[in-house]
Amino acid sequence: MPTPPAAPPAELQELVDAVAEGTGAPATLEDRELHLVASSGHDDVIDEVRRRSILRRRSSAAVQELFAGFGIAGADAPLRIPGDPAAGRLPRWCVPVRWRSVTYGYLWLLDPDARVTAAALASVADVVEQVAATLAVRSRARDRSRWAVGELLSADAGARAGAAEELAREGLLPGDGRLVVVALAPADGAPAGPVNSWLLPRAVLTSPVGGRAALVVPAGDDPATEEDRAARLAARAAQTLLAQHPAGVDAGVSGVVAADRAHLGWRQADAGLRAARLARGTGPAAERGTGEVDVRAWSALGAHRLLALADADGLRGAVVDERARRLLAGDPELLRTARAYLDLAGSAQRTAASLSIHRQTLYHRLRRIADVTGYDLDDGRDRLALHLALVLG
Repeated sequence: MPTPPAAPPAELQELVDAVAEGTGAPATLEDRELHLVASSGHDDVIDEVRRRSILRRRSSAAVQELFAGFGIAGADAPLRIPGDPAAGRLPRWCVPVRWRSVTYGYLWLLDPDARVTAAALASVADVVEQVAATLAVRSRARDRSRWAVGELLSADAGARAGAAEELAREGLLPGDGRLVVVALAPADGAPAGPVNSWLLPRAVLTSPVGGRAALVVPAGDDPATEEDRAARLAARAAQTLLAQHPAGVDAGVSGVVAADRAHLGWRQADAGLRAARLARGTGPAAERGTGEVDVRAWSALGAHRLLALADADGLRGAVVDERARRLLAGDPELLRTARAYLDLAGSAQRTAASLSIHRQTLYHRLRRIADVTGYDLDDGRDRLALHLALVLG
């Protein structure tokens, strides 16, 4: 089920509505990374660029490049962007949201009939200034916390202690210091880039860490409830990255950890992330889900928790012997059968049903698997070794 979008900050939503009312044009507010912050109502005046921005909560890379070409980054006054009928793009105004000579975002006003006048834009200048001041405060607070999040998740105990102290002093960590860590990464292997933090509760901290995006979510007393809440926030944040990474986005969610052990939470979240990547690489097409968000929680990882202890290549080398390697490189039908049989705890009835084959066909395949690998599937130790090899290999 799709994660419902979070409401924008109330004060910013009211200000954007005021701009739309004052100019008579449907308006959206985006931060300087072109994440959607708030949107006014839209009647019939909308184009595909605006529609996708609202649905994805961020402008696509192509749209960002297009608008950058009109010089929006250096603009210090409203700039009219021409439309493109062939591309279905309406004319619009870009109003830079600047505070003390720094651009913190953009207000976009759709204006297909050139009804927005210079006088109308001047009439909302005070409102735009209020928007700028609000964005500036939030942006500076976020910039201060980003470095601290990276330090909080590091393996350096001294750096973690200093970051925890700084975040606590700023009121950005809960009193008991309990939290859940989330790791996000695009399925295409590219750096995650910034998450649209406007869609998340203000208490959630975000930061890029090593090409991935990290969320630090304050936790309450019930670990199961907090992990589930963090998983929903992870899905929401991942959805916003899909505009830039349509191949899909993976996420890992840690268990509840103390702030001074946040680096262990990061390992747990990273294990979930890598488990999702393994599923994309080896699972059935329905599981890989190109263009989808895959969230894996630490509490449900099972054997994939081993990924928190070593890198995937190291684990693969440890558990995949020559016998398993022959199966992995051989007949895909036998490999699929072995995975199903071991995942279903060796139940012939359930395995045959899941593969839609007769039980005698299953027994024949199991004998072939034993012949190819040399594993005795009636021996618990052999079965465990092969299962680990197929899960992690």
